[in-house]
Amino acid sequence: MTDKIEIMGGAGPQEAAAIAAVIARIEADELAATAVRPHPIHKSQWVQASRPMEHLAPVPPEEYDKQPESASANPVGP
Repeated sequence: MTDKIEIMGGAGPQEAAAIAAVIARIEADELAATAVRPHPIHKSQWVQASRPMEHLAPVPPEEYDKQPESASANPVGP
């Protein structure tokens, strides 16, 4: 809470207590808001679909031959 609050204008003890409670609540809300990390911005699927895709460079033939074959390329069956 704030170190010192000076309430002027003829406020009685009840009004001063109400003002102090409001200030304490505002400070508590501000402290809670700063403790929460902001959520990352997630783009909708429509926005993501309109963005250019990352295209990887083609694999050179000598590297392609070193890669293991996928299971779908050699189906096992009768």
